[in-house]
Amino acid sequence: MGRMGKEEPSVLREKLLNVKGIGPETADSILLYAFNHPVFVVDAYTKRVFSRHKILPENSSYSEIQEYFHKNLPRDAGLFNEYHALIVRVGKEYCRSKTRPIGRRPVCNGCPLEDDLVKFSPHLIPLLYEPWPKRERT
Repeated sequence: MGRMGKEEPSVLREKLLNVKGIGPETADSILLYAFNHPVFVVDAYTKRVFSRHKILPENSSYSEIQEYFHKNLPRDAGLFNEYHALIVRVGKEYCRSKTRPIGRRPVCNGCPLEDDLVKFSPHLIPLLYEPWPKRERT
């Protein structure tokens, strides 16, 4: 680990990506969490939260999403770590997947991003006030 940590982050990332089973999210997680390199980790929560709020297009690639954060936040590993943790929390507690069973779907009301939702994503306002329809049991 000591030798790996001394490598240039971009070189180490390429080496990690050449390991079978390691993709961009895992490689970047290793760089951020194990080596404290300022690399923003993009995951499904990040993509879901930022595309639903129309901050990023839904079809954005991993590298496009990561570039957005690298351009708009100071390059600071501690900040990236905390920011990612907060996004994960919002994704798990509020901006949940629509494919989840009833009771586990998105909950916009009370979300810490609710004010921004009203300002920038009016198409999602019905989620604030209308409950999800109940499914008929067969």
